Amino acid sequence: MNDLIVIIYTTLYKKGGGQFKIVAETMASEKRDEGLQVECSSADSKQDIYALFSKIKFNKMLIKELHFIGHSGMYGPMFGSVEYPEQFSPHELKTLQIPFEKEASATFHSCRSARWFAPYFSRVQHVKTLGYHWYTTFSSDKYKFSHPSYAKKQGNLYLFGCPGKKSHGLIVALKKRLGFAKAEQLKIFNPTLENIDTSYNNVAELYANTFKDIKVRRDEFSWILKHFPSKEDVSMLDIGCGNGALLKEFANRLSKGVGVDASENLLKYAKELNKSYANLDFIKVDSPALPFNDNSFDLVVSLLSFRYLDWDLIIEEVNRVLTSNGQLIIIDMVTAPVRIWELPLFLKSKVNHYLDRSRFAAFYENLRKLVTHKDWAKMLHYNPIRSQHEMVNYLKSRYPNGEIKVINIGLHSRVLAFQAQVK
Repeated sequence: MNDLIVIIYTTLYKKGGGQFKIVAETMASEKRDEGLQVECSSADSKQDIYALFSKIKFNKMLIKELHFIGHSGMYGPMFGSVEYPEQFSPHELKTLQIPFEKEASATFHSCRSARWFAPYFSRVQHVKTLGYHWYTTFSSDKYKFSHPSYAKKQGNLYLFGCPGKKSHGLIVALKKRLGFAKAEQLKIFNPTLENIDTSYNNVAELYANTFKDIKVRRDEFSWILKHFPSKEDVSMLDIGCGNGALLKEFANRLSKGVGVDASENLLKYAKELNKSYANLDFIKVDSPALPFNDNSFDLVVSLLSFRYLDWDLIIEEVNRVLTSNGQLIIIDMVTAPVRIWELPLFLKSKVNHYLDRSRFAAFYENLRKLVTHKDWAKMLHYNPIRSQHEMVNYLKSRYPNGEIKVINIGLHSRVLAFQAQVK
């Protein structure tokens, strides 16, 4: 078998596709000048990636270096387009078969790839992985920022992480434009066999004590109540059910309710909290596959858990298990700075927050204990919150007729609520 340098770039997702191609061709040319064998190709879908790796395996080649050049979300490379985005889920990344050689490396030349994606990729693919912490920029100079228009003179174009306006503000952006911004050094993550529990297991007791009454999440609970099916004897599936507090609130309106979660410790609390309800059941599920027959539920809810899930895979399963005209409700926290036109909602959210602090004093004290615990910080590190645009673009593309709304807003984050009728 021959070693191979594989360079993948995207062309469709957002702007920059043409420049990504030039960056890839610049890298390919430099690698070939070193006498290396290079495969340089575009990939605008997950299927393109599967096909490329299958071709490499069919030709009995092994990858020495894998390079991805393109846009990235918090959970890794973006494919497709903003209108129909695609991204490998954690489960898909874990099971992706890549023909790496023994001492191979993978480098992701894309925004924020070092924050979550690179260490995760290294861990599940058992390969040295490199990425950038900051947002990336195009440059005609390989080692410091130089306006990309200068690349026309020599034809080369580079992409690297660099402090700028979005990450550091206007002063740093000015320094960048004046040529004082150096390329960020790639961060290296070596493979480890450490078994990391990314579930809520280690904070299960704190979480269960905090959310015994789910109505303390007033805005979220009101949205679900408003969109709850009007029919009698509803069958409901709660994905990421936690301690089962949500199903408990609707138990008397359900013919059956099932909660699934990856945390076995949380499920113990869910079963204890709901032991008097024979129509409720709680099941451990740690893969995207749902252990239910087709057309099993009238309503599927994901409350503050969707960001952890394997989106495409779980949506396929949700569509399968929902009945005809079944309903999907997703509520989750996303990141985005408050905008000027959002100030009225921001102020309203703040006022409600301070009113609730006295109204639900015990809840806020338990919440403080939860969010200041070291295992909570560790859990969030391995399960980062997604950006608002990522979740909005995804949900709109999969359910064009769905309703989506920001129902609560903070300085740098907000709660997004979504509902859609399926089938």
